[in-house]
Amino acid sequence: MSDAAKIARYALGDALGRGGQGHTFRATDRQTREAVAVKRLQLKGSDGWKPFDLFERECKVLASLDHPGIPAFKDSFANEEAGEFFLVMELVEGRTLSDMLRRGGPLESAQLWNFLYQALEILEYLHGLKPPVIHRDVKPQNMLLRQDGRLCLVDFGGVRVALREDGGSTMVGTFGFMAPEQLHGEATPATDIFGLGATLATLATGVEADKLPRKGLKVDLARVMTAGPLRELLLQMMEPDPSDRPGTCEAVRAEAKRLQGDEPAPARGQVAPPDEEAEAPGSEDPPPGQDSPLTGVPPPLMLLLRVVGAMGYVGLVLLDAIFLPVVFAMLSAASGDERKQKKLERGQRDIRKAVKSGRRSLKALARGKNPYGKRGQDRNLPGGPKPPDRLPPGRGRGHRGRRGRRP
Repeated sequence: MSDAAKIARYALGDALGRGGQGHTFRATDRQTREAVAVKRLQLKGSDGWKPFDLFERECKVLASLDHPGIPAFKDSFANEEAGEFFLVMELVEGRTLSDMLRRGGPLESAQLWNFLYQALEILEYLHGLKPPVIHRDVKPQNMLLRQDGRLCLVDFGGVRVALREDGGSTMVGTFGFMAPEQLHGEATPATDIFGLGATLATLATGVEADKLPRKGLKVDLARVMTAGPLRELLLQMMEPDPSDRPGTCEAVRAEAKRLQGDEPAPARGQVAPPDEEAEAPGSEDPPPGQDSPLTGVPPPLMLLLRVVGAMGYVGLVLLDAIFLPVVFAMLSAASGDERKQKKLERGQRDIRKAVKSGRRSLKALARGKNPYGKRGQDRNLPGGPKPPDRLPPGRGRGHRGRRGRRP
């Protein structure tokens, strides 16, 4: 089909937005009656042919991509007499994350974790191509949330398709979301990770990335964002020096898992756990093995143990929900040292893990169940059986059995 026929085929409608390399419109394919998105680049009055080179690169890259989080390429054509070039793509119905922020204010922690993991899957696909594809302009305006809750990365006008050690690339990006190395034309997977970190920091605080407070070259999130695993992760993603930043999406995912207390990373589209536990008293179930009854304890002593378990459980719930957050908030406010704050955050996570474990055991005890799990009967509980005085021969600590050998 000729370019003239293609120009007649697509009826442009309302403007959807303006990207780095042109305007995007809602359009109708007169042939299929399908709604599409058409990006138009006008060269007249522009500075040289560099915009066209980037636009042509965008068309070529999009045509080679196949991922549900990226708009599908459909067609490209030109009206050379008018100096216009067109890219036809899948129309993504939804709203941008910047629009969500503008209408509803800062996003909830669970939403941010969800968007983090979805965005990492998209970027991991791009960075895993041969050669890697670097978006270079990750920001809330370029991330669309589909009506079914899936995230989509749009506007590949600044895409870079190869890693060049000698730099020399055109500077592309948006201040605040642009990694420092982009100022001299460098781009690696860590560049997109910086942009994603700045995007989530903006969504979490409601402050545009270029207006976030800074301490030297580093973003000072402590002034605008509450302490927690997400803040710690975003600070690492926005390290000015790319060598100090997680270099891959897998590294970000692993660090998120560590900061969340070794919880498993959620699957695509699944909301990750928020910074703080949102559990009500009585909502937690004991781990396997703590549902067996506590045997060998006289009834009066059992009643006393259940009362102690119930009171201890309530006490730990109040400690975890009220006392610990207040104490650590005061300690964090009193410490201006970033290293001390990190130690406090790690200490808080460790204490909360211990409290949670104790809470489960006390809850089991309050129900008259075995607080130690399936091996609890080997412990020195009141009225319970005692462990043997000595181990059977050949089963000491220093013994290592030999498989397949007779003594």
